[in-house]
Amino acid sequence: MKIFVLCLIALAIADKFDQFRAFDEDEFGRTLIDTLQMQMSTGEPIARFIEIMRNLETSIENEQKEDDKANNEYQNQCTEDIKVLQQESANLERRTVEIQSILDELEPLRSYKQGQADAKNAWKVETEKKLADLVKKRETEKAEFDKKVEEHDYATFVIETVRRMFSDKNQSFLQMNNEAQWQKVRDYFINASEQAKKFEIKKSYSQHDVSMRFLLKLPMLLKLKTFRIPQLLIELLIYIEDSKALETKAEQKRLNMFVLEKGNFDKDLTSLNNALAQLTAAILGLDNRIQDQKRDLSDYNARLDAKNKQSEDRGGECREKAYNYQLTREKREQKRQLVSQIIGAFSANQRDFAEYVKLRGQAGDFRGKNFQVLGNPTED
Repeated sequence: MKIFVLCLIALAIADKFDQFRAFDEDEFGRTLIDTLQMQMSTGEPIARFIEIMRNLETSIENEQKEDDKANNEYQNQCTEDIKVLQQESANLERRTVEIQSILDELEPLRSYKQGQADAKNAWKVETEKKLADLVKKRETEKAEFDKKVEEHDYATFVIETVRRMFSDKNQSFLQMNNEAQWQKVRDYFINASEQAKKFEIKKSYSQHDVSMRFLLKLPMLLKLKTFRIPQLLIELLIYIEDSKALETKAEQKRLNMFVLEKGNFDKDLTSLNNALAQLTAAILGLDNRIQDQKRDLSDYNARLDAKNKQSEDRGGECREKAYNYQLTREKREQKRQLVSQIIGAFSANQRDFAEYVKLRGQAGDFRGKNFQVLGNPTED
């Protein structure tokens, strides 16, 4: 029965110490109780401990107020810094949009100008080809004309030679029936007729053709020893002269047409070259502007990335600071509450608290971890 009563007393005493033991289980609480225990060991009044605790509670509250103020100022500065950084980022981004808008106008314009230049170049190549064909055609026509002139001049020369042979002072050999002289004339014209056979364009014109046929038939006419030959020669000279005049007139007409067409081609080429020069200069100017805008765009994009990174870093610093502030505030609040609880418990149960501290000191453990009341052995 006695043992039972002792156990009940022990349990009752243990129950009233539970609150104090809870303080002792907290590291900061142990430190406070250690302070109380040392206070009691020096013989100072217990009221001094209450004063110390109240001063500590006030100090914790003042520290928190200062920390709150510093944190508010810091977070306000963070908000301002981030706002400035975000505005700078917005300005940079707006500038990149403006530059891209310029590029969106310049690049299609450059493509359009290049298309115009390509079309002009194609037109120039075609015009140059037509001009080359025209010049080649003109060279061919000129060569043909020169050949015709040569053949006309040859026919004129042969017929003039015939006329000299049949001049008045030499017609005696016809009247005298000089066979040797006739043979000489026939031999000359046989050779001339053979040369006439080699003419490339002897059948191009009718009047010219008459003279050519006469040259070819002259040896046969000479065999007839006709006295109409001088008159025929005069008529042939007239035919050849008219034929040459027609050829010359046709040649002049072809030349005039050539000059006119070549002049038109030259004007077209001059216009095309001027247009191409202007387009080339415009394209070069656009290329320079596009390169400048792309360089600016690359620079602004790099600056925008750096500014966004700076804003993110600043935001991270501010969030970390706010997180650390919250942790510190919670810990400080826990300490303040613990101090307040200890003050309340000590004020309400001063004897029990003093007894608990005394038993704690007797247990030899200022930290209060390893002692039990009522003489129970210390736990390891």
